[in-house]
Amino acid sequence: MSEFIETRGLRKVYHVGGQTVEALQGVDLEITKGDFIVFMGHSGSGKTTLVSAIGGLTRPTEGTVLIEGNDIWKLNDKELSHFRNRKIGFMFQSFSLLPTLNVLNNVVMPAIFSGNSGEKDSDALKSKAISLLSDLDMKKKVNSFPSELSGGEQRRVAIARALINDPEIILADEPTGELDIRTEREVIDIFSHINDVYKKTLIVVSHSLSWIEKARTIIVMKDGLMYKDLDDPVEAIMSGVCKQ
Repeated sequence: MSEFIETRGLRKVYHVGGQTVEALQGVDLEITKGDFIVFMGHSGSGKTTLVSAIGGLTRPTEGTVLIEGNDIWKLNDKELSHFRNRKIGFMFQSFSLLPTLNVLNNVVMPAIFSGNSGEKDSDALKSKAISLLSDLDMKKKVNSFPSELSGGEQRRVAIARALINDPEIILADEPTGELDIRTEREVIDIFSHINDVYKKTLIVVSHSLSWIEKARTIIVMKDGLMYKDLDDPVEAIMSGVCKQ
């Protein structure tokens, strides 16, 4: 049986100022459906490049990315865009909420653009958004604007927005990077809840060691190489020494 997500010989080479930088050096990876996986490592280790390639955002120089057996980088631009909208919810360090829209409309916006909403302002779509916000303890804020929310509340809205199209995969790049320690732990607990209750496959990039307590799988990246099943991932990250 094939894995839910699989990369084979994934390489990414950048040419910067006359220099060649190999961000990924032939990464082979298998991710099981429903996993909660966190990529860790220092800046420049290749973790964001790897996750961007898996999410159909950064085209690899060589290798394949298979999701449910489909090689996503053989899709044309329109097919790939449709695939991302249907399969993947994205979250980045910046909340990227639209300041002129209230919470409810920020959440429903991806469904409207993807064409998944039927009628653009359907009651069913709004009910779904309110249900997601309620599950994230944000029901009382549906009419608030981003400027009226705390950082943690804005992150909850961003999570609801990523879930509105019911994607099977959530990709999050430094989703707690701008949050204080208490709020970071609250958000990590929410991710764990999404994994347990919604059964989403979570793929997170982070510098923070706090994710280790909740993640099912920890992968350390170093110099474009992937290290999995380490006895002590914290020591590997802190020391910079990774051994299979």
